[in-house]
Order: sequence, then C-alpha cells, then structure tokens
Amino acid sequence: MSHETMDIPQADILWDVALVPEAITRGKKQPDEIGVYIGTKAARQGLYYTQAARILGFVKPSKPGEPVELTPFGRAFATYSHVEQRTTLRRMLLQREPTRSVVVAIRASEGLRRTEIASVLQDLAPLAQSTAIRRAATVAAWLCATGLARWEKSRLAYCGPTMPVQPSFPHQSAA
Repeated sequence: MSHETMDIPQADILWDVALVPEAITRGKKQPDEIGVYIGTKAARQGLYYTQAARILGFVKPSKPGEPVELTPFGRAFATYSHVEQRTTLRRMLLQREPTRSVVVAIRASEGLRRTEIASVLQDLAPLAQSTAIRRAATVAAWLCATGLARWEKSRLAYCGPTMPVQPSFPHQSAA
C-alpha cells in the first residue's frame, strides 16, 4: 500500500469535480464554498470534491481550514472547453492513481465486478471492505463518465483507447 485513504476518491460525479477549478477561480477558497458552488453539496461533500480535485492534480494539498489553491495545471484546466476537459480527464484517469491501477486490472481481465475493483483499491490504500466497495462505485462512475469503461453483465469493461496505460505520476508536494 502506497497511498492514504484520502487518495481514493469519494466524490461520485466527475463532472462536478471538474467544476472545482472554476469555483476556485471565482473566489471560492474553502471546501464548503466549493460544495455550494458546484451544486448545493453539503460541507462534507465539498471536502470530498476538493480532495478529488487534488487527486487529479487540480489543487495543491492543504491542511484543514487553509484556503484551497489551484496548481498551474488546475488554472489551465479551468480555461479549457468542455471537449478539452473531457480529453484531459480521460488522460488523467489513465495516468493517475487509483484509476490507473483499476484500468490496468480491467484490461488484464474480462472486466471486474465491483468487489474486484474494491480489492484493487485495497491494494493501494488501507480501506475497510465497506469503504472500498463505496469507493469502487466512485472510480467506476469516473471511468464510465469519460467513456473509458462501461458496465457489461455486472462487470466493468474497458472501452477506451488501445494505447498503453502511462505510468502513474507521483503527487506533487505543496510548494
């Protein structure tokens, strides 16, 4: 295990995660403000979506109570068109953990059941089984939202590009 539980996303709607950089450019600097901006999410949900934006490299790591700051990548992403954002999200999901490992496992099999996705996540971070199952649903939703995977006969099957999966990028430390 090389990751913390907070490195496994729990923000179910990827397109709401994609709104986090926009929220920050519009002056929303706290997770609860970001949650409201992206769609009447509760304060806790705002935190989940901010953490997911960090996982994707849009925001810098921060301590509770500190203002959320965009990375240079996050600032650029906020200016992209919807098509550019979709392309970028697909690329990031193929390159960053935990989605990279899930895609590798899906491509090596005939697809994965939700419990098998949960096992991949548990190999990455110390998640309880019930937490891993919930987070597996999030990861699957992200892959489906970008057209990288789809559910076929209760298994998540890869349907993205045939290019090789890129190595994972390490998380950037706070500057």
